[in-house]
Amino acid sequence: MITFANKKNIVTQLVTATLLVTSLQTFAQELYPLKKSDRLWHNEQQELRYKPDGTDFVITNGNRLFTRALYGTHTLFRVETGDRPEFALYMPGMGGNFKLGISSNDTNGKWLTKAQTITARYRAGSMYYTIQDPILGNGKLLLEVLAMSDAEGFIVKARFENVKTSIALFSAFGGATGKSFSREGDMGPDPESNFYLKPENCKDNTYAIEKDAFTLKYGSGVEIGQDGRYYVEDLKQPSVKSKERILVGSFPAGTVLKIGDATKLSTPQDFFNSKMESAPAIVGKVNAKTNTDYYFSIHNPATKPAFKNSEAPRLFAQAETARKSIADRITINTPDPYINTIGGTLAIASDATWEAPSYLHGSIGWRNRLNGWRGAYTADALGWHDRAKMHLESYAKSQVTSPASGPIVADTLTNLSRSQEKLGVGMFTSGYISRLPNGEKIQAHHYDMNLVFIDIMLRHYEWTGDREFLKETWPVLKRHLEWETRNFDSDRDGLYDAYAVIWASDALQYSGGGVAHSSAYNYYSFSKAAQIATILGEDPSPYRKEADKILKAMNADLWMKDKGSYAEYKDAMGNRLLHPAPALWTVYHSMDSETLNPFQAYQSLRYIDNEIPHIPIKAKGLEDDGYYTLSTTKWMPYEWSLNNSALAESMHTALANWQGGRADEAYKLFKSEVLASMYLGGSPGNFVQISHYDAARNEAYRDFGDPIGMFSRALVEGLFGIVPNALSNTLSIRPGLPSSWNYASFSTPDISFDFKRNGQTDVYTLVPKLPQSLNLKFQAIARGQVKNITINGKSVSWKNIDSAVGKPVIEITAAAAEKYVVNITWQGALPVLPTAEKTYANGGLITENFNGVTVLKINDPQNILVNSTIKSSGFSAKVNASAGNYTVFIQLSQGQLSWWMPICFNVEKTVKLVTGRDSEENSNSFALQNNTSSSVEAIVSVNEFSTSLNIPSGKTSTEIVVPENNLITGTNQVTITLSNGDTVTESLYNWKATTKGKLETVNITGYFNDKVTQIFKNKYLSPRPQVTTLQLPWQGIGDWPHALRTFDVDDSGLRKLAGEKNAITLPQGITFSTSGTAGTNNILYTSQWDNYPKEKSIPLAGSASHAWFLMAGSTNPMQSQFDNGIIIVEYTDGTTDSLVLRNPETWCPMEQDYYTDGFAFALKRPRSTRIHLKTGTIVSGQESKEKYNGKGIEGGAATVLDMPLNPSKTLKNITLKTIANDVVIGLMAVTLLR
Repeated sequence: MITFANKKNIVTQLVTATLLVTSLQTFAQELYPLKKSDRLWHNEQQELRYKPDGTDFVITNGNRLFTRALYGTHTLFRVETGDRPEFALYMPGMGGNFKLGISSNDTNGKWLTKAQTITARYRAGSMYYTIQDPILGNGKLLLEVLAMSDAEGFIVKARFENVKTSIALFSAFGGATGKSFSREGDMGPDPESNFYLKPENCKDNTYAIEKDAFTLKYGSGVEIGQDGRYYVEDLKQPSVKSKERILVGSFPAGTVLKIGDATKLSTPQDFFNSKMESAPAIVGKVNAKTNTDYYFSIHNPATKPAFKNSEAPRLFAQAETARKSIADRITINTPDPYINTIGGTLAIASDATWEAPSYLHGSIGWRNRLNGWRGAYTADALGWHDRAKMHLESYAKSQVTSPASGPIVADTLTNLSRSQEKLGVGMFTSGYISRLPNGEKIQAHHYDMNLVFIDIMLRHYEWTGDREFLKETWPVLKRHLEWETRNFDSDRDGLYDAYAVIWASDALQYSGGGVAHSSAYNYYSFSKAAQIATILGEDPSPYRKEADKILKAMNADLWMKDKGSYAEYKDAMGNRLLHPAPALWTVYHSMDSETLNPFQAYQSLRYIDNEIPHIPIKAKGLEDDGYYTLSTTKWMPYEWSLNNSALAESMHTALANWQGGRADEAYKLFKSEVLASMYLGGSPGNFVQISHYDAARNEAYRDFGDPIGMFSRALVEGLFGIVPNALSNTLSIRPGLPSSWNYASFSTPDISFDFKRNGQTDVYTLVPKLPQSLNLKFQAIARGQVKNITINGKSVSWKNIDSAVGKPVIEITAAAAEKYVVNITWQGALPVLPTAEKTYANGGLITENFNGVTVLKINDPQNILVNSTIKSSGFSAKVNASAGNYTVFIQLSQGQLSWWMPICFNVEKTVKLVTGRDSEENSNSFALQNNTSSSVEAIVSVNEFSTSLNIPSGKTSTEIVVPENNLITGTNQVTITLSNGDTVTESLYNWKATTKGKLETVNITGYFNDKVTQIFKNKYLSPRPQVTTLQLPWQGIGDWPHALRTFDVDDSGLRKLAGEKNAITLPQGITFSTSGTAGTNNILYTSQWDNYPKEKSIPLAGSASHAWFLMAGSTNPMQSQFDNGIIIVEYTDGTTDSLVLRNPETWCPMEQDYYTDGFAFALKRPRSTRIHLKTGTIVSGQESKEKYNGKGIEGGAATVLDMPLNPSKTLKNITLKTIANDVVIGLMAVTLLR
């Protein structure tokens, strides 16, 4: 019987439990959860294609073919499988298509790809199919597919279960051409139709049949290129005749084999009944029995002699044993079923990129040797230390040792965009490491592969502690460091240029500037060199001195205090400007290379939160848990590798989040990418290169090296926190498990990790098996006060990590042991969390109070607080900052724990204009958001329109609609006068509005210095850095991979439109004066190039309320999110108004329109009107978006820009000034509203 007292106790317990669960759930998320778009990406409704089942990826009735590769022999050979049971061989080159069919009672039957129900199951390195169909009655057909472990071929095992009727099992094979495809038939770049059984691919196939086996000869006489590819005409190379190739097949005993004709493939029986005509192909038929195994195999006899089908079971078992030995290297068991599949899948993919003596760029597409990309990180992370060592040793033999230096020669064949690629020139001297291993064919190549290669080597030292290898490769490291300094920090300022040092290097050109990511790499290298020198008994001081110099320079010259991140780079030329929109790689390399202190680290990760586009991942069948992917930058216009969504980049960013102490956010990104790549994509368990969410490329490539390498590190070093530091004799473990997990286990050849949580007790069982026995340093995020800690049953002491940011962290140390059982019992309340992120106006008061803690200190690295006051459990301060995102840090003490709590907030104008529309939409209405702590009374004026309103604190006003006759074309200044007399100015953009009033064109003809058509015909030769660097080609367009790109500007349409009146009028009523006479100068160009003046002033007179400009010029992604130039209007009283020409909002390239999608590519304001120069067509911003979004514009386009002026002042002059390097800015016409 339950009494009232019992009821009350039960209710109390339920409430307490609910509060505990709620607090745990709150604790188990990032301190400041990201605000992501609720929209579907590109309005596309994806579906969850694959589902996890244990360690398998499973799909029923999928529709993709040839998307899951099975590997076997560490060569380009593979078996292509997919959602349906149809297979292809790649030898390399098309080695034929194989499929099976069924029929009963002598019917025509069907191919298995058309069966009613097909369940496909990818189990790391193999494919399983369960086929159900009315032909089989209540039975089913089971298929298992494996690549051979010791030959280039496959084995398929078929087995019928519970099939009562007589079944014929058909087999079909043909279409081997030897033809290689553009990207080796990889998913995305190459269509799946490459692997179909096509009659035209069968023509040169010659078969010899012997009972249930056959021999195929194919590929002879095919015209191929000298590189072995079939597409001679595509590559414009001399052709040669291909050599004849051979395959052998072995089918089940009793199979009737025939040569049929591939034009008769409609049904299995039709194919079996066909006679060879013009498209010979193999067809087989065997009467099958239930519960009997049938084996089909096809392979290259040059790799293994032909064998009888009776050998197939043994060879199948051998292949399965080989597969399992690789897949079982990595095992994972967690509460998240989507993660439990990835261990074996990762091991198989990692193995596929290995081809002794080195790792490859990709397992399929780009399967070539490049020493410095991140794929080789996988070796040590997954316990293949022997492979890591072989990779490193083989490339150590490819390091150039002479000459000691060489002349700097910019290559005229690439229009000065690269160094001349010749041994003995510039970077191709002592220290340079060539792309092929073992000293084979040492050659110059257009990458600095050294930096990543050396980083891999340094981290290999930390995994193995191999002192002999350390001594052996010490000269390699020393030569490299001297080489880096000589070539890429020639001015010795401590900042290093980046000469294609990372995967995202195509079109990345810094023109000799000081670059954050390459400087960070060098800091880490010099720091480790100092440590190694000490170990080897050499003087560490030169290396420590250089490391200190680099770090000092990065913090003095690249750290942007207001943004809380490093700049992307600092220009070497011109105004030596900082580029303030760093890419993901700037943040994660800085983190990975340990250049950031804990406060900088947190701020940098918040920069990603606030400034890097986040693309939502949503799908039918998938719970919406805030999954997302990232673009690498927000640079525009689009250029390959400069703004993409790529798995390796997200994995490196996830690792950076773990390194920065943000485990829950790290895991959210990690799982998001697992879902996008492995479950939503076309290939199960795929380590994709380019994401489906990449707007330009979409999903492309499988099991690519860089994502495999970074996935390996993120999993091992991030999620499970295993980071050996063998040079310091320490095994550092800081688990990065999501706070909500109560168990997780993980095993590699190097370590066994097991975690279990039971209430307030966490138990970690660690069994290290590393090459060297190391002392343990174990760190854990505190879940309360420490009640007790034991290791192997003995109580141990612990220490608080005072520098921890975000959440408190404790550390335990122990001597080296074979096994550690770390038992931590917590007690008391969870550590406090901050309140939700808030918005303040400049001058607003921040007040924060925390229960149960003591506030010790405030750290304000951005200097945005004044009048700070600390109370025992809180603080208050006044905000003194311009609009932006900011973080201050509060040191808290809670019981035995102490840590730094980040307080993140936004600063906005007192009153902010919001339209509630897409930022690219023209608008005649808006609302005002009150960002203060009190109500605001305001008078709002837009041109002749005026209204008053009252806005409550923190609220948004009702919509304000400006009558269209009160708008002018372009920028409408919104003046908000507050009751205290303060004025806030905002802008309302409407390029549809018409303009009335007295318009006057300004005659600037006398200041023209060129024809608009000349811009890309020039040679921009100076100033250029006299160092080895990647830079803009001399024609002013293109980039170092596209050095010869040009663009023909044709203004004939504009001149025709201007005609004899020498004037054009826009539909909005604005007239511009421009010459209609061909061949006359019609533009004033300015530039940092010596070809044109840096700035030019033109006198003005009278007064005006508005100005419109017709402009044309150049820009590029390296100058994006950055002020390219400025138009300054000076008044006679010395004051000025200005229009900043900023890529992308107010400055765009004349040869194209920006691509935007509202996600990775976005504008903050509507597009303005453009005039297409060749046709004279006047194109509205809306039409540009609809018709030319991201497209080239034949002949180029001029752009209309505008700015409000002060009509109460007298005009003195207008100055056009180019600020950024590499761009040319031109003014064609000026019109004033008097």
